[in-house]
Amino acid sequence: MPRNRYLVIAAAVLLAGGALAVILLTRGSELATLRGHDGVVRAVAYSPDGTVLASAGDDQTVRLWDAKTYQPLHTLTGHTGKVLALAFAPTGNLLASAGQDHFVRLWDWTTGKEATTWHIGPKATECLAFSPDGSTLAAAGVDKLVRTWGVADRKPLRTLTGHTRHVHAVAFSGDGGRVIAAGETGTILIWGKTGPTAIQTLSAGQHHVNGMVVSPVGGTLFAATGSGLLAWTLPTGTPKDVAFDGAGLARAVAVNADGTRLATTHEDRTVKVWDAATGEMRTEYRGHRDIGTGVAFAPDGRTLATANADGTVKVWPVPAR
Repeated sequence: MPRNRYLVIAAAVLLAGGALAVILLTRGSELATLRGHDGVVRAVAYSPDGTVLASAGDDQTVRLWDAKTYQPLHTLTGHTGKVLALAFAPTGNLLASAGQDHFVRLWDWTTGKEATTWHIGPKATECLAFSPDGSTLAAAGVDKLVRTWGVADRKPLRTLTGHTRHVHAVAFSGDGGRVIAAGETGTILIWGKTGPTAIQTLSAGQHHVNGMVVSPVGGTLFAATGSGLLAWTLPTGTPKDVAFDGAGLARAVAVNADGTRLATTHEDRTVKVWDAATGEMRTEYRGHRDIGTGVAFAPDGRTLATANADGTVKVWPVPAR
């Protein structure tokens, strides 16, 4: 048996524009390793129908992959800075991307064509989220503000204030009526349907909130922080008595479609899958060579994808109940 555990069974593929993507299928725990980005991969996301996996990173591109065969589909170009955030609209054919170039771009992910562009301000955007019905897009980042737009008419709606440092994560409540954002201060702010001022404040302690997600079932808010995973029941904001032992410093968090599983990436290069109700860790994956920067479940819940500072995207199986 060769010392290198990787078995390359899919060769280099030439993408549009001359970029080279290499797909490595491995003998390890992962189902596939996708290579193509030049530098850190910052974000991953699945299309709502589960057919497309998107990734983005420091090379200023968004790459679309066939989520079943792992073959490259499109390389989306236009950003002039690192791409830090991705979000698929829950219905339709829109994919949002944003980062250091001060623009939010909307793409038709079925064709790879740009649909529209919004100028967001003088600072980098670190996070994006669509409302559950897809009617609103929220973006936030270095300038401490959360901005929302109407997707149908492409017009700005609100600018939400209250954070005093960078915002790393943004989400909507399950009913879409509230916007939730958190970041460097460890404070989670929640805004109602109207007005620029937060109506509720939750505390994640003194550590950064690096990632955040709201379960589509039960409305639980989960946060990946410098001290591990935390959870609150919405809309009351009551902390949940669930201990995710061994979570450590969590960088990103995702929840599956039925709300039963969480996935997290960590500073120690691991990927972990948790029982969302009990906090029990179901499995831990190793294989990345650097810090995990993003994670997403496929809509069917059978696989998850991770972005990493080592320049790769990996796809992993989700353990059965």
